[in-house]
Amino acid sequence: MKAKFTIAMLAASTLSACVAGVASSPTTSRISSVSGGTVNESLSSEQNGSVSAAGVGTVAYVTGVDRDRGQMVAAAGISGTPSVGTARTSGSGTYSTNYRYGVIDNVSRTSTTISGVQGSETGSMSLAADFDAGTLTGSNSELTVNGTISGSTVGGSVTATYSYSTLRGSINGNLAGSIGRDGVIGTFHGSDSNTVMAGGLVGTAD
Repeated sequence: MKAKFTIAMLAASTLSACVAGVASSPTTSRISSVSGGTVNESLSSEQNGSVSAAGVGTVAYVTGVDRDRGQMVAAAGISGTPSVGTARTSGSGTYSTNYRYGVIDNVSRTSTTISGVQGSETGSMSLAADFDAGTLTGSNSELTVNGTISGSTVGGSVTATYSYSTLRGSINGNLAGSIGRDGVIGTFHGSDSNTVMAGGLVGTAD
């Protein structure tokens, strides 16, 4: 269910003299640490966001430009220590979650500049956990979760699908987080040749 989408054009950012440190790829995504509710990345044209659930925790993300490396960057991380409850080893359950993620698409880099279209999306979805099979799954028109469960650890992948004005497409990402009897929390991030994405999901057991 789409709840909100924002979009903005990133002005062409001047790179740092195209020094030898400029990366071969114009895009990159990663997990980063979080301090004070903000991802620890120093970027230009930053778009910061977060999603949280009371009693469980908060995921923060950022998208923006690394002028020294000549890259569009998307990064996400979990703030502090989440509280998901004790691990489950059998049975099944559902979790009501909220998600939010940021995207930079249509990335274009020349020898001196880099530009793109920046947006963010937020919504809600139900995730089904099968602790016997070790799976965590759910899908709507903006996010598909194909997660794995091992003890209290969440892994697997997501597909983020976005569509608004000139910003539309889909991108796969890696999922990482934790799950327990009380809640679930996870970050996800991904990139391809002209797109970066990062965000997270968090929710409580039904």
